[in-house]
Amino acid sequence: MSSMGIEGGTGPAMRGTYASLLGSRGIGVQEPKPQSGETAPAAGAQKNAFGGVLADALERVDSLQSDVGQKTEALAMGEPVALHDVMSSMAKSEVAFNFVLEVRNRLVDAWEKLSRSVV
Repeated sequence: MSSMGIEGGTGPAMRGTYASLLGSRGIGVQEPKPQSGETAPAAGAQKNAFGGVLADALERVDSLQSDVGQKTEALAMGEPVALHDVMSSMAKSEVAFNFVLEVRNRLVDAWEKLSRSVV
């Protein structure tokens, strides 16, 4: 069975963790400033920036987690939900969360290495 338990990690305490995955160790995402002679990127280009992509990934993980919570609750209430649907949703959610967590860990490691090399 999944390490996330029956709830799939969708309680109120878990929902706040996605937004703080990067912020918990003091890492913030900043957009690069244009060099002299360059213009600022258009609004559409900023959406594709790393911060936007990361925010979209966190939103997708959160939606997967809430989907697991809804399906689990429906199953517990006796509604017609196939058990394999619940289990596959749990697995998708777990893989997505572990992926985002690994990206966060690698970003933190890179930041720490940069901090040590600059000092």
